[in-house]
Amino acid sequence: MLEFSLVNIICVIVNLLILYLIFKKFLFERVDKVLMQRKEEVDEATRAADIATQKALDTKKEYEEKIALADEEKEQILADIKKQGYDEYERIVNDAKKKGEQIITEAKHNAEVENERAKEIYAAQLTDMVIDAASKIAATKHSTQDDRELYDKFINEA
Repeated sequence: MLEFSLVNIICVIVNLLILYLIFKKFLFERVDKVLMQRKEEVDEATRAADIATQKALDTKKEYEEKIALADEEKEQILADIKKQGYDEYERIVNDAKKKGEQIITEAKHNAEVENERAKEIYAAQLTDMVIDAASKIAATKHSTQDDRELYDKFINEA
């Protein structure tokens, strides 16, 4: 059966202590060292990720501000273009009105000139007809009936 002796128990305890010291010296220190290195690597990676995340958030904020500024600039450009368009429209309409008024003025002037020419031509024709009528009257003997007929003929021709 099993026998327990104090010497055996002490030897086992001493052996366990020696094994513990050997493991602690050669195994646990190296394992702790590897675990510490790994922890430092994880901490460094976490810090780098936090920095990258912060940079990404800052960049996102900058782009959102730039987009907002671009939208404002776009609205300003559109407003300027509309204003220029309205100004150009007004200028074209005013030019067209001025040209229209000038054309009307020239047409009235041309009509007056043509009217004066027509009056002059009509006066010249009337003068010629009066001269013809007077020469016919002077060339012939006339009676009251003849005078009426010549007068009616003159009126009809005129």
